[in-house]
Amino acid sequence: MFNRTILAALTVSLSLNVSAITIDEFSERLVESHPYFVQLSLAEKTSLLNQKSLSTFTDWKINAGAEQSYSGGKDISSRLYDNLYSTSYEIGATRKLDNSGATLNLIHSLTRNDKDSKANHLNLFSVDYVRPLLQNKDGINDKLSLDLASINIMAEKVRLEEQAENFLASKLSSFIDLALKQEIVKIHNNALNLAKQQLDLTEDKFKNSLVDVTVLIQEKDNFVKAKQQSLQSNKELIIERRELADLIGARESDMIVEMNLYQEQELLTVNPNEFVKNSRAMQKFDFDKALQQRELESNENKTMPNVDLSLGLSSLGEDDKLFGSFGNRDFSWNLGVNISYPLGSRKELVAVENTEIKMSDIDAKKQEAEMNSVQHINYLLAQVDLLSELVELYLEQGALAEEKVIEEQVKFNEARGQKSLVLAAKINANQAKLTYLQAAGTYQKIIIDYKAAIDQLYN
Repeated sequence: MFNRTILAALTVSLSLNVSAITIDEFSERLVESHPYFVQLSLAEKTSLLNQKSLSTFTDWKINAGAEQSYSGGKDISSRLYDNLYSTSYEIGATRKLDNSGATLNLIHSLTRNDKDSKANHLNLFSVDYVRPLLQNKDGINDKLSLDLASINIMAEKVRLEEQAENFLASKLSSFIDLALKQEIVKIHNNALNLAKQQLDLTEDKFKNSLVDVTVLIQEKDNFVKAKQQSLQSNKELIIERRELADLIGARESDMIVEMNLYQEQELLTVNPNEFVKNSRAMQKFDFDKALQQRELESNENKTMPNVDLSLGLSSLGEDDKLFGSFGNRDFSWNLGVNISYPLGSRKELVAVENTEIKMSDIDAKKQEAEMNSVQHINYLLAQVDLLSELVELYLEQGALAEEKVIEEQVKFNEARGQKSLVLAAKINANQAKLTYLQAAGTYQKIIIDYKAAIDQLYN
């Protein structure tokens, strides 16, 4: 646990500017406005449309046709007429029944025969129903593409969430870098001020012949280095503010970070071995295997014989008048079973074996991924514990450095010490701030990585 007293005394002061932005606000605005998340939403909608397009095989298919023909002559003795004009119209509807794999076919046809100037009308209604009993039973093969698309939609949703979480983690790490840079600038500016004071003191000593010229040159060099460091960190701060402002469509001036880098974060405790089994990263393998399993079912089904049950019902009316043909009707039905089975090598058997190999390969890859994921989570937890302790120790070290500054300042004020010792203590305390600040920033980024690893960063 972080020492609360030390935290209160040494937490880096942050801007209270009304436009200051917190990490939660940045995360919310990023998800709402960044094109990356808009693309993810569109990709999910595209997957849903693809699934919908594959389900259209269950729609009714309407067909219609018309035909006119003539036959006649007197040279063939078996012909019972001299002239025959026929005009026929037909309309039908066909539908695949997705729950059974059956095909339903509805037909109505009307035929007018003008035989030697005598008209005759035939009016036919028929219903044909064909249902597979072995191969494609219950429409297992007809529904393959639709079932695969349904699995792919779930897999795509998980994949997009995983991508979004990784993207968000990287940008939140950049936000923490900005918070770090914001405080580092203050430390470097303070270091520059201390270096200037040290140089001024050394120049006074040199004038009074208290130090050698080499000491003066060294202090000038230290001042130039501090000035370069301050300039560089200020420029880097401007660049990082600009980059993050562009990510959320904000002004650069709005990117004043409000964040306590020393705040201890509450973590969701998980059992890595249990968690990884249902984690997003492992669900990818589950969906891959589900796809192969569904293909295996169809491939195995295709090795079976074709056994189709067929049922037909029809009603035929005949009359010399058009409307009369709707009334005088004869009825008929038929029931049958058709069986076919190809001989020789079957590519479906090869497909079954190939699919089984793929499934075994997926199992092996998932097992390896689970081991790596468990190791990664355990590593992050260990890093969290280590950095928590290190930050606490660094804070204690910083507190001691601040006490040293106070002690040297008291001694100097009472004419018992030297100004150079006061400056040396301040420089040491300032450098200590930089050390534990960087450790605190690393701690916060490890927390981000851990939340991403246990699927808690983006939901």
